[in-house]
Formats: sequence, structure tokens, C-alpha cells
Amino acid sequence: MGMKEVLSLVEGDPGPLLMVGEYHGNPGSLIFYAPDGQELLSIRISVTTIKKLPKKGFSKIPPVATGHAAIAHILSKILAIQLVEETSSPLVLKISDDQLDFFYNGQELFRLNIRTIR
Repeated sequence: MGMKEVLSLVEGDPGPLLMVGEYHGNPGSLIFYAPDGQELLSIRISVTTIKKLPKKGFSKIPPVATGHAAIAHILSKILAIQLVEETSSPLVLKISDDQLDFFYNGQELFRLNIRTIR
């Protein structure tokens, strides 16, 4: 499917489109696109699984618990999420220069290791 067809599927949604690329059957990249198809951000990643994902509790975007890295500010703008120092939310995304850590009720679920950012 071409990009034009993909964008037509989300037509009318003002948010960004996230495409997950694969590398040898695993997630290998995250590419964020504006509704008009302009590439906003591309991140090459590798995944480290920590725990089995819970079956409920993922109905909203997690807040950013820590975000002093440059990528934190970029992601907060693209995803329209607030950067905070601390949070009591059960869903937390912690962003550093080289990884994105996803937490649920204080336990790390998985990590995306950032290899390159473009």
C-alpha cells in the first residue's frame, strides 16, 4: 500500500500517523507522519522485552515521567503529551537520550533502545 492510500485510511484524524517498520520480524523503526504525509520524525530502534504486557489499561497515551532529552520535547509535541517530572498515572513513558521505557504500575514492561534519530 502506498503512502497516499495509508493517509486516506486516517483522513480527518488531526493526529500524527505512526508507522512501525520491521527488521527481521521485530519492530525496527518508528516513523511519525503529519496528516499531510510529511515525515516528522524517524527513530531506528531495537526492543528489549521485560515483562508480559497486561491485558487492560492501555486505552490512553501515557504521560512522560522524565523527559530532559531533546527527543522528549520532540515526541511531546508530535504526540501532544505533557512532559512532567513525576506522575501517579499507572501508564508511564520515560524518555532518555538512548531509550524509551514503558511502565505499568511502577513495573517496566519493555524498552525501545534508540539507535538513530532523524
